[in-house]
Amino acid sequence: MSANEGGAPVREPSVLAVFAHPDDESLAAGGLLARHAAAGARTAVVTATWAADTVRARELAVALGILGAEAPRMLEYADARVPGSAPGRPVNRG
Repeated sequence: MSANEGGAPVREPSVLAVFAHPDDESLAAGGLLARHAAAGARTAVVTATWAADTVRARELAVALGILGAEAPRMLEYADARVPGSAPGRPVNRG
């Protein structure tokens, strides 16, 4: 956080985007994320499904790097259609 001329704090712009699956961020909002990151906004992505130690998570991290966003935050819920998406986590078929 920086300060304006009067010494009052000025909040830096930021974007937090939340998606269900890895690759949703690129397909649905890649341009928006890249534009804001290029303009200097702190840009972060949360993905509900998939575990951090999977191939999809590594692909997501690469995609976010290209878009200028921070490393992904993975909530590690299992994708009901892909049992291996979150090893060790139960799949809710509800």
